[in-house]
Parts: sequence; structure tokens; C-alpha cells
Amino acid sequence: MATIKVTGSELTLELSQSEKFAGLHGDIRVPLSAVQDVSVVADGVANARGLRAPGLAIPTRTKIGTWRRPGGPAFMVVRRGTPAVRVRLADGADFGELLVSVPEAPRVATHIREAAGLPAQVAEERVTFRSGDLTFGGTLALPDGPGPYPTALIITGSGELDRDANHPKLPIGVSRDLAHALARAGVASFRYDKRGVGESQGTFLATGLQDNVDDARAALAWLRSRTDVDPEVVFVIGHSEGACVATALLDSEPAGVVLLSGMAKTGEETLTWQTRQIAASLPGPVRALLRLLRVDVIRKQAQAVARIKATTTDIARIQGRKVNARWHREFIAFDPKPFLRASHVPLLALTGAKDLQTDPADLDEIAAVAGGPVRTALVPDLTHLLRRDPAAPSLKAYKKLVRTPTDPEVLATVTGWIIDHLPDRNV
Repeated sequence: MATIKVTGSELTLELSQSEKFAGLHGDIRVPLSAVQDVSVVADGVANARGLRAPGLAIPTRTKIGTWRRPGGPAFMVVRRGTPAVRVRLADGADFGELLVSVPEAPRVATHIREAAGLPAQVAEERVTFRSGDLTFGGTLALPDGPGPYPTALIITGSGELDRDANHPKLPIGVSRDLAHALARAGVASFRYDKRGVGESQGTFLATGLQDNVDDARAALAWLRSRTDVDPEVVFVIGHSEGACVATALLDSEPAGVVLLSGMAKTGEETLTWQTRQIAASLPGPVRALLRLLRVDVIRKQAQAVARIKATTTDIARIQGRKVNARWHREFIAFDPKPFLRASHVPLLALTGAKDLQTDPADLDEIAAVAGGPVRTALVPDLTHLLRRDPAAPSLKAYKKLVRTPTDPEVLATVTGWIIDHLPDRNV
């Protein structure tokens, strides 16, 4: 059975002979300085994602070996129904992550965190709430000390994202990083799986943007009903699509709203802007090939938008693939300005200077339109994933960027702004 040991300044994953054979790999040694985060997952197999390359897998029972994923390869030795220690490693290590089922996983994780000089693990509670006829799964992250706590509702971006803002093909992790930063600053938070994702009921492809607003509104009401939450001090934080949802919740009078990569344009105008930025960011050879093939990316996108606007079903096939047509129709029509004008809730709007999916110039428009106090922050080199990239902005870089944590300045700005807006500034 695999074991994790800490010796001096090194972490070692020791494998049994059978595990070495199954995983086609020997013991793994990494410096403790490469350890970025350590956590415990309740079921190792349920949290193992990616493509086997190489390794041994018995479906739903065990996985041993290397699994390739967008955030970098992971080495796994996991068994069904057994807690596992997840060790996230810095970019440049042979593996982006180690996921290992071990006895007394919480104790092992704490030992590694202490040896690596990481902050103590944040206390979390898995919970459910109802939105309409559906049950949603989520996680409360709690600070030290007794409640009721000031709390933030964290809403993820677009796509099939779970509570941590992880997609099966791109583990972004923004929501989890925000939750833990807030807990260490004395603020509780709640994040949840979207419809049809993770532990939440429903069908993702049939879900509209208004459904997501309704679900977030239900989560906000549920939070305010808890005895360990101060109902007068609940903030809303939204990233990307989550910023649209957070804007729509301004009429619920939260204590404040944080818009990360939020927009001031309509959804249709934002899609047009996105397409131009992404087309311009394509590598030179790709642009040359498109010109040779007489493919106009901007024109094709406009045609796709027109086709989506003409649909009437929840799901449609556009350019050869199924898309959540109702969500797209509602996003195309979404205009944040009326919500911003009507509200007097304090706002923090933060966008990266290298964001390819939300126009950084929208920050000025948000400040001009909003009816309440606004602070804006344009962060140099920051991308839509809330990581910095000194290179020219490109979607191609996303898979590499997610191997690093959410930008510390972003986390500090958000937590600092929320603390500044607590009624008595005493958490």
C-alpha cells in the first residue's frame, strides 16, 4: 500500500512493488518547496479525472498510475470509498498533482501542510439546499471562532463547473481559492455545483441563464436562513458568467457585490468583442491557414449567434455540436446596465488587462453606470482565469496557467474589500 513520508525537505510517495508494476513508475520524490496546497477528498476514485497514460484502472474501484489532464499530469493511487490526500505541486514539477488513498488521510494532510509551511486547512462542511424542485450540493467554508459569520456567496463562471470552478477538461479552482482566502480572513463562504454538475440535480444543457440566477437567489436565501450566518452581512462574488448572475442579484440587497471579469456590455456585444480578441490572438500560422481556406472567424461566429437567436428549444445543434441554446439566447439578451443603475449596493469590479473574454474597458462603464459606490481594479498581466501571464494573451495558455493558484493579489483585493465593508470591521 502506498505511503507518503516527509523526510527533511523532501516529500516521498513510496509505492509497493505491485503499485510500481501497475503504474509503471517508481517512488516519487519532490521538494517540500514545490508543495502548493494539500487537501483531503472523501473518495479518491470519485475525484480522479483525466486520461490514463499509463496506469491500471479497474472501473469505479481503483486507479494506479499517471493520468493526463489539462492542469498537468497527476499520479494517482486511489481506491473507491477511501479518503485520499491531494497534493498540488508547483509548475515545473514532474506531476501537477499527487492523489493518494492512505490511512488517516486528514492526519497525513496536516503533517504535510505543516512540513511545507502552508496555512492550516480551512474547515469545510458539505451541505445541500433546494432551488425549486431540485437539490443542489455545495460547500460551506468556515473561519475559526463562533458564528454568526459575515459570509460570501461565490458563483462560478460559464460551462459545466462544479463548486470549485473546475471543469472536467480545465480545473480552474478559483472558487475554492477564494473561499479559503476568505475563511483565513474571518469570512465564511458558500459555493455550489451548477445544475446537472457534481452533486446537483438537473440537466446542464437544458439550463438557461435565468435558471442560474434563480438558483443563486435560492442559495442566497438559504444562506440568510442559517443561524451561523449573519443575514445582514452576506456578500455575493461572481466570476465571468457568475458576475452576470451576481449583477442580477443586486436587487436582493446583499452587503456588497464583487464582479470578477464582469461586463457592462450586453451578452451579444461581449461575444462580438470576445471573437475579435480571440481571432487576433491566434498564432500566425493558424491565421494564415484560415486566410488560405477563406475562413472568416468573426463572420462564422456572427452566423452562429444568428442561428442561436433563431432557435426556440433548450438544446440545439450549432456547427455540428449540441449547445445549451436557451442559455445562449438569454446570455445574448442579457444587459447588466439596468441592474447596475437601479442598485445602491457597494461594488468591487476587477478585471485583468489581458482578459480575452471580458473587455477591461467595461470597468469604466460599470463605474459610470452603477448607482452605488464602486471601486474598480485593472490588474496588469491578469487573464480571464485570474492568473497572470507575461506573454501575449492566448486561450492556448489556459492549460498551463491553471497549474498555478489564483493570483494572490486578486485574493487579497477581494478579501480586503469585503473586510473594509463589514458593518463594524470586526471579524
